[in-house]
Amino acid sequence: HAQVTLRHLCLLGAAAFFCSHSVASAQDDSDAETQDGESQDYDAYPPVKARPAENEAWRQDVLVALIGGGPRFRNVRLDVGDFVGGTENRSLDTGAYFDFGWHLLIRPLGQRSPRASVRAIVLQIDGGSGIGLQVQPAESGIALNTNSWRLLGQFGYLYPLDKLLVGGLVGVGGDIFNIDLNSVLPSSRIIYVRLGPAVEWTAISDYLTIRADFGLRLPFRLGELEDAFGSDSRSVGLDGVVTIGGKVNAGFTYKLRFVWEYYHYRFAGEVANVPSMGDGGSGHEHALSLQLLVGWSL
Repeated sequence: HAQVTLRHLCLLGAAAFFCSHSVASAQDDSDAETQDGESQDYDAYPPVKARPAENEAWRQDVLVALIGGGPRFRNVRLDVGDFVGGTENRSLDTGAYFDFGWHLLIRPLGQRSPRASVRAIVLQIDGGSGIGLQVQPAESGIALNTNSWRLLGQFGYLYPLDKLLVGGLVGVGGDIFNIDLNSVLPSSRIIYVRLGPAVEWTAISDYLTIRADFGLRLPFRLGELEDAFGSDSRSVGLDGVVTIGGKVNAGFTYKLRFVWEYYHYRFAGEVANVPSMGDGGSGHEHALSLQLLVGWSL
C-alpha cells in the first residue's frame, strides 16, 4: 500500500512540473509577440516632425488696391525747325492741377507655392488721369482744353531679405496727352517699354515702409508728335518713384507717392500737314506728381 501511494505522488509531481513549464513557455511567447507588435506599430507610424516656423519676411500682402490723387505739374519745351532754316521755341507749362491716381499690386502665388523664387513674383498696375484741365501755350494767347491719361502694367520680382524687398519690374505703359487743335503743340500718345530696379524697406513693422523705384522708358510710338515733327522721331525716358506707406491691422493701407517723369525727344523725317507741324528738332518734357492713395490690403 505504501509503494502504491508513493507511485501516485511521483506521477502527480511530474504532471505538475510539466504543466508549470508549459504555462511559463506560453507566457514568454505572448510577451515576445506583444513586443514585436509594438515594434511593428512604431515602425508603421513614425513620429511627426514639427512644422518649421514661417519666415516673417514672407508675410507679404497678396493684394493691394489703392486710389487717390494729388497735384501734378507738367512742362514741355521744344525747339523745332521753321522750314526756312531757323528754329523756334514752343513750350507748355500746365501749372498745378489735380490728378487722379490708382495702384494695384498682386502676388499671384504668394500663398500657394512653397518655393521662395515663385512667391516673389508680382504683378503691378499704376494709372492716373487729369480731366477738364485748361492750359495756355506760351505766346498763343488762347486757353485750350486738355485731358491726360496714364497706364502702366508691369511684371516683376520682389524678393524678401530680412526687412528689405529687392528686385525689379518690366512692363508696357502709355502716356496720352490730348489737347485742342492749335498751331503750337500737338497731342501725344507715347507707348513705351519700361524696365528698372525696385527696393522696399520696412522701417516699423507694417506701419511704415519706404520704397524706391527707378525706370528706363523706351518709347516705340509717339503718336501725333511723329505727324507734326517727323516720322523718324525718337525718344527716351526716365522715371523715379518714392513711396512712403503703411497699414493697420484691419488692412487699411495708405501710401504717399512722389513721382518724377522725363522724356527727351529727337525729331526727324517727313511731317504731315497739321497746324502745329515743324521741321525736325529736339525737346524735352518732365512731370512731377504728389499722390495720396488709400485703400485695402489682404
